[in-house]
Amino acid sequence: MSAESSARIRVASGRHVVDVRVYETLADLRAAGRRFNGAEGLDDTVGLCQVSYHVRPDGTATVRPIVRLCRWRLSSQIVSHEMHHAVTAIYGSTLADDALASDVLTHHNETFAHLYSDMLSRLVDRLYDRGYYGHEAAA
Repeated sequence: MSAESSARIRVASGRHVVDVRVYETLADLRAAGRRFNGAEGLDDTVGLCQVSYHVRPDGTATVRPIVRLCRWRLSSQIVSHEMHHAVTAIYGSTLADDALASDVLTHHNETFAHLYSDMLSRLVDRLYDRGYYGHEAAA
C-alpha cells in the first residue's frame, strides 16, 4: 500500500472532524508527513498528527487534524497519543485568544475530556471494524 492509497478513516464528534490515515509502512507514514508540510526529523516517528487550517468566508477559522498511523504500530499508547494532539488542536481552536491555560487545563474540564474520549473511542471502534485489531493484529 503506498502513501497515496492509505486507508482513510473519518472520525467526527458533533461538528469536529479528525481525518485518520493508516499506512502500510512507517516509511509511507513519514513520506506523507514530509509531503504535507515539508516536516523534517521524522526518522523516528511512529505516529504523527498534523493540522490544516480552513478559513471560512466570514473570516472564522477551523482546524482539521490529520492523524497518521502505521497498521503495525496501532498500540493504545500511539493511537491515544496522536488523538490527544488532534483533539487538543480542535479544542484549542475553540478558545478565546485571551483564555488562560489555568482556566482550561484542569481535571474539571469535562468539555475537553468528553471530546477526547468520544473521538478516541470512535477511532478505536473504526479500527476494530476495519480489522486492524483482531486475531491477525494481535499475533
